[in-house]
Order: sequence, then C-alpha cells, then structure tokens
Amino acid sequence: MPDIQKKENYLLSLIDLWVMTYLIGLVCSKALLSIGMLGFCATALWLYIKDRDLSTERLTPFLFPVLLFIITLISGFYSMDKTIWMEFVMKKAPFLVLPFAFYAVRSKVAYRYHDYLTVFVILVSIVSLGVLANYIMNFEMMNEAIGKGKAIRTPIDHTEFSIYVAFAAIVSLFNYLDGKRVVKIGTKGTQFLLFIFLVLFLHILAVRSGLAVFYATGLVMGCYYFITEKKFKLLLLFLVSMLVLPLVGIKVVPSLKKKFDYVNWDMHRYRVGKGLNHSDSERLYSLKVGLDIFEHNKLMGTGIGDLKAACQKQYKAQHGQVLNHYPHNQYIFILAGMGIIGFILYGIALLGPLIYFRGFFDPYLLCLYGVVFISAFVENTLERTFSIGFYLFFVLSYFCYTTHRWAQQK
Repeated sequence: MPDIQKKENYLLSLIDLWVMTYLIGLVCSKALLSIGMLGFCATALWLYIKDRDLSTERLTPFLFPVLLFIITLISGFYSMDKTIWMEFVMKKAPFLVLPFAFYAVRSKVAYRYHDYLTVFVILVSIVSLGVLANYIMNFEMMNEAIGKGKAIRTPIDHTEFSIYVAFAAIVSLFNYLDGKRVVKIGTKGTQFLLFIFLVLFLHILAVRSGLAVFYATGLVMGCYYFITEKKFKLLLLFLVSMLVLPLVGIKVVPSLKKKFDYVNWDMHRYRVGKGLNHSDSERLYSLKVGLDIFEHNKLMGTGIGDLKAACQKQYKAQHGQVLNHYPHNQYIFILAGMGIIGFILYGIALLGPLIYFRGFFDPYLLCLYGVVFISAFVENTLERTFSIGFYLFFVLSYFCYTTHRWAQQK
C-alpha cells in the first residue's frame, strides 16, 4: 500500500512539474509553454498506455474543444492558400491533443484544480511586479511612448498579458470571498492584497482590452455573487466602486491618462478618415473589412487559408493600401473565414460545455468564459498561441474537476 501511495505521489509531482512549466510559459515564454504542453501530453500518454484505461465515461465535454480544430481543418478543403491554412491548423493543434491528455489524467488534475488557479494568480502577480518596476525605472520614456499609441513592455504580447491580469484579479477576489477554495496556497488576506495590487496594476498597464475585460466580467460576476449571497449593501458599494474607479484612474494614473488622451486623438483621426495606420482606428477599419468579406461569402466564408488575401484585397479596394490585418474581433474573423456554418459550429464548441455542465457552474468557470467571450469582441482571442494555451488549460482543468466530482457522487 505505501508503494502505491508513493507511486501516486510521484505521478502527481510529475504532472505538477509540467503544469508549472506550462503556466510559467503562459506568462513569459512561448518556448516554455510548448515544453509544458509537450511534457504534459507525453506524461498523459504514458499513463494511458501503462494503465490501459479505455473508459470513455464523461468524455463528452472534452470533445467540444476538438471541434474547433476540426472546423479549421475542414476550412482548408476550400482554401486556395494551403500554406497559411496549415499555419492555422498547427496553431490549433492543442485543441486536438490537450483535451485527450487532460482526460487521461483527469482525477489528478481535479485534485489540484483550485491550486492551479491560485498559482496562476501568483505567477501573474510576480511578473506584473517586474513589469511595474521596469515602468517606474523608465517612467518618462514609457509614458511618452504610451502617448504615441505604444504600450508598457511586457514579457508576452501586452494585450494577452492584460487579459491574464484581469482574469487573475477576479480569481483572487473569489479566492478571498470563498477562502475554502484556497486549498493549500496563501491565505484570504494574501488573496485580497493580490486583488488590490492586480487591479491597480491593470490601470497602470493601461491596455484597453484588459480593462474592458476586467470591468465587463467583474461587473457581471460581482453582481452574480452579491445577489446570490443576498449581500445587497455590498452590492451597492461594489457598483459605486466599479463606476468611480475608472473615472479616478483616468485623472490620477499617468499612463492611463496618456492612453485616454491618445484614444481621443486616434478617434478624431478616424472620424476625419486619416486613422488607417493608428492602432484604434485600424481596429475599426479591420471590422468593416471583415464584415464586407462576410457579405460576399456568407455561408462558408473565404476558407481560413484565403482570409489574409481577402483582407488585403479589401484594404486595397477601400483604402488604396495593402495591409496584412485580420479583423480584430474573433466573431467577425470566424464569419469572414468560415461563414455562418463555421460560426454556428464555433458556438457549439464554446457553448456546449456550459449546457453540458448546467447546474454545476462555479465562479471560476463563469469568469473564464466572461474573459474569453468579452475579449473576443476586441481581439482574435482563439487565434493567438498564448490565449489558446490559457483558454484550454483552465477550461479543461474545470472539466477534470467537475467530472471527477460527479464520479465521487455516484
């Protein structure tokens, strides 16, 4: 019996090693992210072969993400540019492999689910401290760059990192509100301090995508919690705070004020038709380009491999320039590249788990979906390597946790 327990502890430690590599990679390195994914999948395969566990019980939710890979694969059948199509297929490969890897070690991941959430909060906080220190040391230079549409330097893309910060802030708040979920790492007080720090840092970082995700998701999740817990006085205080905080931030946080001034200037350039090469205006132009492409290919889209060429053609026709910009909106991206059929299948893949797990939601899953669905309005969230890794890790971890809970209730 001790040998069996020792073996189980070893396997859990091995999985923890690859998960830590995966999570560290998420916040700072694509190479580490890839190593973590590969190591995790190799370990899962080894355990599957060793245990010969052919059970398919509760496999259904793990198949929903696989559909996202299949849709991308099928779109190549009517794409002329096979090279670009293959790039998208390779980028979406984790949607095919990771669900089965997580399913193979679901009971072990389930045991660590809340720990992994807390570790992610801590990792994001540590990296944020480094980013903040660099910002302070280069205060004048970085604020000047922000005033010109640039961003504070972050280890990975600033937009994706800001979304991590928003998610981590909300998770730390729920860890504080429900201390029982902080299984072995940290205390309620620590979680509250991390929440305060991450919210302040998010405003200093001054990335609109992260701020939009935080306020939209935080508002919905906060109302959900305080109403279900019948804490109406705290709900009122929360709503006032969510209204006052951004207004105060624009006045007192230099980087946020610079970003706000730049956005106003950029929108003016857009209104006079001179914003094509500016960050905010370009986003708006890209949405129109994407919708125009969809209008001509409503049923099946252009095919994901030909979307880039279609965008270039539209930019040339509308603005006299060939630009390599996809629509900055996941929903319009799918409509343009895969049409109504692809959009419906995407909806099934993303919303299917919510229907499957109805009645078994926890705030962390709802928070994740809020972050992903809201960020998709301003970014191609599920077309980016780090965002794909982020979504898959936490949604699949939740699947492991909940299906394991169901098995224990039998």
